[in-house]
Amino acid sequence: MAPSAEATARGRLGQQHVSDLALYLPEDRDGVLPITYFHAMARLGVDGLVLVEPREWFVSVGYFDDTEAAVDLDACRAKQLPVVRREIGGGPVLLGPGQVFYHVVLPRSHRALPALLDDVYRHLSVPVIETYRRLGVEVAFRPVNDLVTADGRKITGQGAADIGDRFCFVGAVLRHFDSALMASVLRVPDEKLRYQLRRTLDDNMSSVVRATGHEPPTSTVVGALADAFAGVLGRLRPTPVPPEVRRLAGELAAELQSPERLLAPRARRHTTVKIREGVSVRHGVHKALGGLVRATVTVRDGHIAQVDLAGDFTFLPKASFGALAGALVGLRFDAAVVAQVVTEFFRHHHVECPGVAPADFAAAVTGAPADDRHTGT
Repeated sequence: MAPSAEATARGRLGQQHVSDLALYLPEDRDGVLPITYFHAMARLGVDGLVLVEPREWFVSVGYFDDTEAAVDLDACRAKQLPVVRREIGGGPVLLGPGQVFYHVVLPRSHRALPALLDDVYRHLSVPVIETYRRLGVEVAFRPVNDLVTADGRKITGQGAADIGDRFCFVGAVLRHFDSALMASVLRVPDEKLRYQLRRTLDDNMSSVVRATGHEPPTSTVVGALADAFAGVLGRLRPTPVPPEVRRLAGELAAELQSPERLLAPRARRHTTVKIREGVSVRHGVHKALGGLVRATVTVRDGHIAQVDLAGDFTFLPKASFGALAGALVGLRFDAAVVAQVVTEFFRHHHVECPGVAPADFAAAVTGAPADDRHTGT
């Protein structure tokens, strides 16, 4: 059987051995191409660093995501935003202008890559941290894979994966970020959660503009990234994107958006939206004997930062219901802790809530099973 065009190109390109690492600055930045170059390079065995800023907005879902559960596809169509499934994990992200991508493609045995993935994240974050410092923003690495500003806001999320026999490390420097557009395209069960999601994004995301009040030109960011990565990867050699990579990148732009790829079933379904490491917004629905209990919860560093409760149950006295959510703020995000506080709240306020136990509220808030079926009345 004759080898495929991709295999033939991979063999030819794989025979090229140079001491310097290629630096690719793709000129074609339309559509979703900026995210397909590193996929094409990995499949073809082409090593290098890609620095590119998209011209247009699009949405990228992780390899393990359930696309329809993670992204509001109707909203994306209405806004004419393409949606792709990348071959790297993580959650759904909005990508586009104002974000300068850095994509590293190397053999896993490359001298610049530590043996352990946790160490790779730390090591390859160093040039990105240096880039932000040159742009006037002090950032630090936060495990597992985030970079955060001095005030704790996420400014970069990073990912890694094996594609073919190549290791890929990816991220982006945020010159600016559109949290409103991001919140508008994620799948949420109701607009109340979307409002809370937007507010949480605003509270916990940053960018160079937000941190400094100034937006550097793309060329400044690219130059800073190239200089900083050279200190870790070795001398970088500006190189035109090989024709084989351009061709395959174009093909992958269609493949990663295809219904077969995009809507393939995945195990991961979203009830939680991660904002940054340590901060998330989750929506819980729990069916109790006395009705549905709904909870929208912001969790920060393992504790409940905000919670909204709703449902179709009976709760007396009604006047005390609003105080129940407030009693949960600050608690450790743990079902047993939440159930205990709700039990104490019921007792103190003489609550009658037929068929809905404290454990049912805890299940809606935390997602843990409700084993305690006492009514709490």
